[in-house]
Amino acid sequence: MNGPINTYELIEKYCLDLMDDREKLFFEMEIEKNPALKSAVYDHKTLMLSFEHMQDRDFIHSTLDHIHSSSRSNTDAVLNQLKLHVNKYWKTASVAASVAFMASILTFMVARNVYQRDNQNSVIQLKGYINNIEKEQKKINNEIAKVKKKVTPVPVGPSKFTGTSFALTQNGYIVTNFHVIDGYSKIFTFTSDNVGHQTEVVATDEENDLAILKITESDFKFDSKIPYSIKKSNPSIAQRIYSLGFPKEDIVYNEGYISSTTGFQGDSSHYQLELPSSSGMSGSPIVDESGNIVGIISDKLSQSEGITFAVKSKALINLFKKLPKDFNSNEIASNQIKSDSRSNQIKKIQPFVCVVKVYND
Repeated sequence: MNGPINTYELIEKYCLDLMDDREKLFFEMEIEKNPALKSAVYDHKTLMLSFEHMQDRDFIHSTLDHIHSSSRSNTDAVLNQLKLHVNKYWKTASVAASVAFMASILTFMVARNVYQRDNQNSVIQLKGYINNIEKEQKKINNEIAKVKKKVTPVPVGPSKFTGTSFALTQNGYIVTNFHVIDGYSKIFTFTSDNVGHQTEVVATDEENDLAILKITESDFKFDSKIPYSIKKSNPSIAQRIYSLGFPKEDIVYNEGYISSTTGFQGDSSHYQLELPSSSGMSGSPIVDESGNIVGIISDKLSQSEGITFAVKSKALINLFKKLPKDFNSNEIASNQIKSDSRSNQIKKIQPFVCVVKVYND
């Protein structure tokens, strides 16, 4: 033999059955004469059998490559330790078994990580499918509910009287003038989508010409929260205000100012406004520059184009005491539009201003 390196090469060549017949014969003769060589060949075969326990060398290589790609730093450390053990205890069969054990542990860890990762991805995909199914189911249930729901159709023919109302809560409480609905049992509120909803009277204040109504559909809700508040304190004379109402099919904006803090013939429950008004504006909200409701239009001087009277908001707040428990006055206690421009205020208020129409039986 020419030296240790050539000896190990020959041992590996012999164990892998890569020698031709002549080389093999001479090498086996050398093994019989050299006990050290014979022991080295035995150790090498033992190590190879240990690796074969893990199926084959390609399996080990692919496993270590996978570990290396997923965690390079940890793999390098493990491989270095593995090499040190192999080099140090090359001739010891027991260490060959420990190497096989370490390879088994590494393989198990890799397999577990891959399984957990694949399992987690499957769970995420499954959750996505379930969420989609739930969304579709909700859509179907909503459509079924619409079909099952008994919605009273709007009467055929023109209404007998038309006024304006505005929302007090998201679940369908609205306010208008008492004279708009007085004497009529068929009352319909038309929201901004032009859908008519049957409405019932829940509280009235005839003296202050106020009526609070409730849309009868149990699941009715405006699309968003009430953006304005009802102001308790009385605004001062000359304060700028504006109104939104329905003297015609489309909503109409008017602006003006408070010309007197009392109404007709000194009525302290009303304001006098310098504000255009016409038929259909009854029940319209009077809004100050900060987006607070300060009153409700109730009447106008017939001989004047610009003088309008409005019920003070304080009278409306007092009427809340007569309402059922599902009325929540906190919904109109917070102003969300006080810092907005006038155009943005109107844009946010408009969906809550509705048409009220009454019909004969």
